[in-house]
Amino acid sequence: MNQNSLFLAPVITVLFFGFAFSDFAEAASTGLTIQPIKISETIEPSNSKSGVITLSNASSQDVKVDISVEDFVPTSGSSNINFVGRAQGNTTVRDWIEIDSPESFVFENGAARDIRYTINAPENAEPGSHFGVIFFKATEIKDGGQLKIGTRVGVLVFVTIPGSQLQSGRVLDFKAPFFVKDPNVSFLISFENTGNVHFEPKGKVKIKNIFGKEVGEADVSGQAVLPTGVRDLNASWSTKGLLFGRYTASVVISDSSGAEFGAKETHFYAFPLEYGLWFVGLIVFIFLFLKFIKGKIHISVSVTK
Repeated sequence: MNQNSLFLAPVITVLFFGFAFSDFAEAASTGLTIQPIKISETIEPSNSKSGVITLSNASSQDVKVDISVEDFVPTSGSSNINFVGRAQGNTTVRDWIEIDSPESFVFENGAARDIRYTINAPENAEPGSHFGVIFFKATEIKDGGQLKIGTRVGVLVFVTIPGSQLQSGRVLDFKAPFFVKDPNVSFLISFENTGNVHFEPKGKVKIKNIFGKEVGEADVSGQAVLPTGVRDLNASWSTKGLLFGRYTASVVISDSSGAEFGAKETHFYAFPLEYGLWFVGLIVFIFLFLKFIKGKIHISVSVTK
């Protein structure tokens, strides 16, 4: 198995942040494309789960494909991940994954292939989250049988072993714009996963006006956060009415079971700038109009004896 993780680490790190993998699809267009791009399974010790990865040759020529499996670990205090080849522990995801395919084969131009995988959780698998990646490296075959370095793509693998697992976290920071001029407000929530399993925190942002009346709420989008990791979550609130004055926004974050464990509050100020400019313009117009009238109209008083 090839362990050239350094070559692809910066690329895969970018892909992982958003779980959208838009950069991944673009890079894969020069060699390979894969579906799915992420595998997430919960497996009891001594049990297994299987699935299929669809691999396609999107390049304009035949390529040589090499398959390898590696572990990765989250970087504490951030949303980064590190490819380590093999993680610490008696057994790792790298040891658990079996690929029903030769480690190396020639892949014809325009071909597609279903590659079956099986994840076997050993009896002594430690409870919590475990992470790995299945790499597919495409090398272009030049005339004369020579090989040219190509591209690699990877399927991220998330395995949760039930047991003494814990979903917990905290809101590190909650921000809103200090001043908004239209009825569209964006919120940014910095969330830390303090448990030992990955999960998607979700929640609500509730907005109250200066009188303490609740005027709206926004959903916090769910994005997976790895253990010890920190991730920015987003929420957006729009209203058809006018915003004016001081507002208080409070956020509550919960785990996948609905248990709440993080809350924070922030404030923002709103002023409808467009209407304010019209109002100022009107005042200026009235002032100038009155000044003009005063200069044109003269009032005289005569006294007749």
